[in-house]
Order: sequence, then C-alpha cells, then structure tokens
Amino acid sequence: MKFPLKRKLYFLQVNYIYGKSAHIPYTAGQISAYAFADKDVAENYSLERIFFLREPIDSLLEKIDDPSVVAFSTYLWNSNYNKEAARRIKEKYPDCVIIFGGHHVAPGGGLLEECPQIDYLLHGEGEVTFRRLLRALIGLDRAEDIPGISVRTENGILTTPEAVACECDFPSPYLEGYFDRILVENPDLVFMALIETSRGCPNSCAYCDWSSMKSKIRKFPIERVYGEIEWMGKNRIFGLGSADSNFGMFSRDGEIADKIIETKKATGYPVKFQTSYEKNSSKKVFDIGLKLEKNGLSKGVTLSFQSMDKTTLRNIGRENISTEFFSELMNLYNEAGIATYTELILGLPGETVQSFVDSLDSLLNLGQHNSIYIHNCEWLPCSIMGQKDYIERYKIQKSLIPLNQPHRSASDIDEIPEYSSIITSTYSMTNEDWKLMNIISAVVQACHHMGLMQFFALYLYNEGLSSYKNFYCSFVDYFYPRHESPVGRALHRIEEKLDDVLAEKGTLSICDSRFGDILWTFEEYLFLCLTYESDEFYAELKEFIDGFGIDGEISEELMKFQRGITKHPFNVTAEFELSYDFLDYFRRIVDGEKPTLEKADNTVSVKAERFDSWARFAEVVAWFSRKDGNSTHFRQAISKRSNS
Repeated sequence: MKFPLKRKLYFLQVNYIYGKSAHIPYTAGQISAYAFADKDVAENYSLERIFFLREPIDSLLEKIDDPSVVAFSTYLWNSNYNKEAARRIKEKYPDCVIIFGGHHVAPGGGLLEECPQIDYLLHGEGEVTFRRLLRALIGLDRAEDIPGISVRTENGILTTPEAVACECDFPSPYLEGYFDRILVENPDLVFMALIETSRGCPNSCAYCDWSSMKSKIRKFPIERVYGEIEWMGKNRIFGLGSADSNFGMFSRDGEIADKIIETKKATGYPVKFQTSYEKNSSKKVFDIGLKLEKNGLSKGVTLSFQSMDKTTLRNIGRENISTEFFSELMNLYNEAGIATYTELILGLPGETVQSFVDSLDSLLNLGQHNSIYIHNCEWLPCSIMGQKDYIERYKIQKSLIPLNQPHRSASDIDEIPEYSSIITSTYSMTNEDWKLMNIISAVVQACHHMGLMQFFALYLYNEGLSSYKNFYCSFVDYFYPRHESPVGRALHRIEEKLDDVLAEKGTLSICDSRFGDILWTFEEYLFLCLTYESDEFYAELKEFIDGFGIDGEISEELMKFQRGITKHPFNVTAEFELSYDFLDYFRRIVDGEKPTLEKADNTVSVKAERFDSWARFAEVVAWFSRKDGNSTHFRQAISKRSNS
C-alpha cells in the first residue's frame, strides 16, 4: 500500500548573531510542539526545519523543498526579512500557504493588504490558533471560525476577535526535541535560551506589547519548568532568560531559582540568568536576587519605574512602587552587595525636560547609584500606544530609523534592513526637548552610573553643596559651549547623531574606530571618549568642580580618589594613598547613611586589570560590566588606615 506523503512545514524565527551568540527560536518551537501534539496534525504534516539565522535568502531557498506551509514569527529584527523571504517563497512555490504571526503583526488585516504573498495573519498568543489553522488547511476546521486570525474572503479581509487564552499546559519544545538539530548543526555557537514559568501580565503599560493582550497570569507546570532547566544544563546553554513578565510574583519562583542554581553547580550551566522581575518588587525578589548573586548567576535585579512623573504614569497606565519602599529596597540590595538597575523610558507622553530631570534626581536621591538604563521609547504596533486614537490624543510623532541595535558590528550591512520607530515628540515634548533629554541622559549614565564623576556628585549632595540635578545640568551647561574640550566634542557628536535620527537617516548609536568595530550607545560612547582623554578631561573638570566651593585640600584628595577608583585600560597602579577615608565615607552614603568625612591617612588598593587594547576595555567595562556595577573599582576596593 502506498501512503500519501505528509505536507512539508517550515518555520522561520530568524535573528542576528552577536559575535558567536545566538538565540534559540523558542516561539517557533513552542508553537510547533503544541501543533504536533495534535494527532491529525502529526499524521498530515512534517516539520522539516526551523530556521533561526538571518542567512541570505538564496541560501534559505536552497534548503526549502516543495513546502506546503511556511510560518513566520515576526518582530522588529526580522519583519522586512520575513516579508522578502515570503515573497520569494511564494514566487517559487505559488501554492505554498504563508502564515505570519508574532508581536510585529499589527491588529487587523493591514499586512494582508500590504503583502499579497501572505495568506493568513495570527494575532495574540499563537499555539491554539496555529494548530487550528493547520487543521483547517486539511479540512478539519474553518479558518473563518478561528479566533485571532485575519484571512481573505470573498467579501474582503476578515479579522476575527482574539480569544482570551486560558491554558498553559503545553508540551515543551526543549523536552520534545525540537531544538536538538539546531544544537548538533551549530556546535560553534554560544546559545541563549528562553523559558516561561508563567505567562501573562497584570499591568497594562501603554508602551508594551503585552498591554493589549487581555489574559490572566497562568503558571506552566513545575515539572516542565524543572525539566527545561535540566535540559539547559545538559546542553551547555550559556544564558538562560525567563520570558515571565513578573518573575518573583509567586512563592514557587524562589524554588525555580534554587533549581537553576542546583543545575549550574552540577553542570556549569547556565552561566547567567536574566528575567523581568515583579514590578512591585518585594522581599521575595530580594531573596531570589541574593541567591543568584551568591552563585554568580545574576545579571542584576531590575527595579523599574519607566517614569516618576504622575501625569506621564497616568497617560501610560502604570503604577510604581512607593519611593519609600524603593529606598528600603535599595538599602537592602546595597548592604547585601546585589547589583540593581533601574529603567526609565525617554519620550513617554506627558514627560517634559523638567519632569525627566526630576525623575533622574529622585532616583539618585533614593540611592540608585549602581545603574540606570534610559531607553528611548520605541513605538510598537501591537501596544496600546500603537493604536490610532492614542497617537492622536497624545500627538505622538516618531522617526523611522535603522534598527536600534547597539553592540552589533558596525561593518555588518543588512541586505534587507530592519527599522525602529522612535518617539521623538509628543504634546509635552518638542524635538529639541527630546535632544536635550538624550544629552542629559548620556551625561548622567556615563558620569554617574559608569563612574567618571560619581564621587564628586555624592560628596556635594551629602555635604549639602549641590543637588544631583543641579550638578549634572550645570555640567552640560558648562561644557556644551566648549566645543574643543573632550566633553564638548563628544556631546556635539551625540547631537549630530540625534539630528540624524530626527531626519530619519541615522540611529541611536555611534561607532568610533578607537574602540573597535562596535556600535555604542551614547552614554557608552561618552564614557569611552572621556576615559580615552582622561588627563585632559579631569584637568578641565577641576575648573568646573572648583565652582562648588569644596575645601581645597578635600577637593584635591577627592580628585585623587575619583581618578584612582575609575578604570583605565593601561592603569597598573594597584594602590594610592589618601589623607581622608573616602572609601568608607562613600560606601556609607551608598548604604543610605549620612556620614561625616573622616580625616585619616589610608591606602586604597584596587585590583587593576590591564587590557591589551581599547577595544577589549570597551567591551568588558563599557558593555559587559554595567548591570553588575563593575564599571569602576569601587565595589572591590580595599582601604587600610596607616595607623592600623
């Protein structure tokens, strides 16, 4: 008896490689695993391959043979690639069914009007919808009856309402072997993987893809979670990320962290773990962060605000933890030596230059001296902010720019470019406001959180000589007109790039050949420029600092401490002598105290690391060390008094 051949299915979830690091295509595997758990799908389809790398489309086509269905998981980094790949596949195989899903498939059927090569759009969570569509293609369901789908009909494009997902007991793509071939065929790649311990989000932040997905939080079976963690260890997965929106919300999350730690101790993997922690960060999150930190797994605990302005928070539908609770948490984390970072979003509707500066000032007042990450607001079509009435209400204007991807090689040229939509003006923010906010953002991150001027700012604040916002805004006012100074040159280069963004001909990063073939964020670029010209920078900085009225001897000693604690690629000085115990003084400030500076002869010792190049220094210190607070020697430095 001759059996009919199965229909060939291919899945694309392609992404870039960063060096030798690549992401396992979790979504494609997850959706495929659920689909093929259906007996009828398994009997009628064969999953031929999951593509996960952005290879040339000619190469892609050589690996696709007589496809019946090709499915695409679409996001910022592959949207145009997917469209072109779909066009070429349809051109070669006209009868092939093309399916697009993912967070970059906007609500409604607009993408079907734009792209005749696409046959179906899937909206929202994909498992149930994709399985039912595969069944419909073999006559066991009707596409028009499937929730969350857009399809062409005799009466035009039909979009069905999304269903509220209620289940989470899906088969695991890791444990079912959907990624085994990828690992075998790519032994030289270092893989990053995602797991879900829960799905859904209780918040409705307007800027976020999750904001319009109306589903309750559902837990994945703990047996699946533990099995996947063990798989990560067995398969030497370097980086493990949780796709949860609020890890630490459930009591079992601490046990999941224990499992990750246990697996690393047994196998050496995963090396690092990263997640989005519960927004109203609690003692549970602190306990998890402490365990991960002690076992070398933490990449920093996020204490997110996005904005601290009440009008802005109301506009984006977000509530923050109280500043009192945040301050308590900062003290806990600092005392325990756990690195934290706080995220803000620049350009949200309602934000002004003043409110943005006040937000930065508040976070510094509350003790966030480790790391603040400030992201420009990216407009996403599936978010609440992506809806037409929201855009009109808040007068949102955006610039379409090459995909914002810092830390990629600057020499990489995409044959098929991808794009980001960056919000550059709203009813409360002009283009010039946006530029100024970006410049202040770069200064505070480079000079405070990456350490170039942090100890001057801490001293002035503790002694009542200047607020943080006055110090850093005065710094911009002082150096911006000085075009020939190291600061002035760097700030004007950043401004040129910001003008390019407004003109839609540049992106939010800079490459400088002194620091390798890498695209740097503006704050990283500023940090590197000022470190490269540190002698001239600190000489000019002295003139600026003198205007704040610090006692002459203290000012001179403070400059010695600031320079000694700041990292430099070729600085082999392992210790320096001081007449004031600055190390104890600043550590007590960071721990939330208000100490008095003690005059005492002491020697500060640091573990000075010599780098073989500026490019390596830039990679390790400006890029890798930011979230764990190691951009300076401060955390590891030791002070010994001369009379002890």
